[in-house]
Amino acid sequence: MAEKEQELLTQPNFDELYMYQRPQRTSLREKVKTCGNGTSWKDKFCSLFPILLWMKDYSWKDDLLFDCISGFTVAVMHIPQGMAYSMLAGVPPIIGIYMAFFPVLIYILMGTSRHVSMGTFAVICMMAGKVVSQYSSHSSSVADHPLLNSTTLGSSLSEVTQSEYTPIEVATCVCFVVGLWQFFLGVFKLGGLSVLLSDTLVSGFTTGAAVHVATSQVKHLFGIKVARFMGPLKIIYTYVDLFKKIETTNLIALGVSIPVIIVLVLYNELAKPVITKKLPVPLPIELITVVLGAMASWYGNLSDYNVTTIGDIPTGFPKPSVPPFELMLNIVIDGLIIAIVSFSVNMSMASFFAKKCNYKINGSQELLASGISNMFASFFSCLPFGASLSRSLIQKNSGGRTQIASLVSCFCLLLVLLWIGPFFEPLPQCVLAALVIVSLKGMFVQVFQLKAIWHHSTKDGLVWLITFISVVVIDIDIGLGIGIFLSVVTIFLLGQKLKIVQLGNIPGTDIYLDMSHYQAALEVPRIAILQIGGGMHFANCDYVKGKLSRIIHKKLESTENKISYVILDTSCIAFLDPAAVKTLLSLYHELKERSVEIYLTYCSVSIREKLLHLDFFEDFPENHVFPFTHNAVMHLRHHNDF
Repeated sequence: MAEKEQELLTQPNFDELYMYQRPQRTSLREKVKTCGNGTSWKDKFCSLFPILLWMKDYSWKDDLLFDCISGFTVAVMHIPQGMAYSMLAGVPPIIGIYMAFFPVLIYILMGTSRHVSMGTFAVICMMAGKVVSQYSSHSSSVADHPLLNSTTLGSSLSEVTQSEYTPIEVATCVCFVVGLWQFFLGVFKLGGLSVLLSDTLVSGFTTGAAVHVATSQVKHLFGIKVARFMGPLKIIYTYVDLFKKIETTNLIALGVSIPVIIVLVLYNELAKPVITKKLPVPLPIELITVVLGAMASWYGNLSDYNVTTIGDIPTGFPKPSVPPFELMLNIVIDGLIIAIVSFSVNMSMASFFAKKCNYKINGSQELLASGISNMFASFFSCLPFGASLSRSLIQKNSGGRTQIASLVSCFCLLLVLLWIGPFFEPLPQCVLAALVIVSLKGMFVQVFQLKAIWHHSTKDGLVWLITFISVVVIDIDIGLGIGIFLSVVTIFLLGQKLKIVQLGNIPGTDIYLDMSHYQAALEVPRIAILQIGGGMHFANCDYVKGKLSRIIHKKLESTENKISYVILDTSCIAFLDPAAVKTLLSLYHELKERSVEIYLTYCSVSIREKLLHLDFFEDFPENHVFPFTHNAVMHLRHHNDF
């Protein structure tokens, strides 16, 4: 075909020439029927248990030693972190060790990430602990929890204290509900829900949550019994009560806490960078601190000075028990929130390591793995588990190649569960509180990200700031809800306003560029070429039509280049809905009454199929659609002699 003839091709001619084939439309029944066809049962089984895939390439000679070293190193971290973070949930410290053992055994088999270290995670423990405190019987765990600390605000504490459930029973029910949610989200391939929690939102949320965590531990540092507050402003009320009782500070507890914090901070900031380069594995400073703290308490009889210690730590496995399923309906919403937050954190860490080590992860499979792990662990006195960034980095940096490292870690923790646990019974709670406070540094430094976030996007900056303030001032779950709402509103507002620009031709070429940015682009006589960028839908179609009408009206009134034709370049339209299609037809009829013809160019396959499906071409002439803008311009010039 001659170049001149090709320039004059309309879209129907173009489709016929190049043998366009319409995509096949399949019904929902056909999709369900064919789902999984072509995949063998072996492939399905391997996709459900990814360990079978990567174990085929596992080098026992080259990888096992590194995984063993990494697994032992991470197990050493699990002990102090598990004991400390379980306190945030108002359950005995041994629960943190259970969480690093039982659910991890299932995740090793089903998880797609080879490097994340699963177990206790401060934010998840604290969120679960709020539910534990709300529905469990009155105990020290209730009084100690950061999110439920009042007899004066919010719901009646008498309702809580009259509960028939122990903290561990409520914890197991929370674990089961979270697992159930993650399982169903995985089955229905809803891993995309994690996009609701952007990096900015998670940063503001976790920073606010860190304030709650720190607040819950301050009373242990001072050895003060603080009144219980709940509801908005609970953090402020807690500190007010703390300062009122400051004269009751246990000087022994404070004398233990301050040196521990100073030593840990100095080590992390000054010594750790130097020592890490010289040692093949990280120095387990947290475990050393815990061991020394337990020994000092034992030999110094600190309990005689009213220093609160960990107390009884049972040995052996917990007796399997069924969670109180009758409580499930009460915590279904809390469970969903925890499930989404946990999955979002897990996926962000798993994605980081997958990109770094060049392998793929599957969001839906991660949901299934986490869900089944949590449901299994709920029968063994566990809280919902999650990935820890600090442990995961240690697992990777200490040489870990696969989840065999986590298996080694589980075997090491088995020794703690069977024999070593009672050694930690005299450990002062203020030592664990000091460990928690120091570990929060990574979350608190996220405050300094706000300036950069605000510089890049004011909207993201507002989401971060409002989420943070809401979490701190109101409550952790309500604050998260506010943050998600703001994110959705931001996306909605951004989607409402499309960018509409006028294109001009670069003389002697078939290139058309935005005239507001390219001075060499010249307006085509008698033709207004307008490009629409974004998605057209019911929420912005009136805005689009109004803006197009104003631009076209200006051109019709112009004395310099009065137009007779309008070309809409649709190359940047992401999608159309029925309301948008009606808007285009309405614009076509309005311009037709004013003797102005409208043409469409660069219609993608998805846009054209949408127009066909919605019977757009019953009113709009199909020969007014061109594959390229230059085709439409040359067609108009050829048939109108200008």
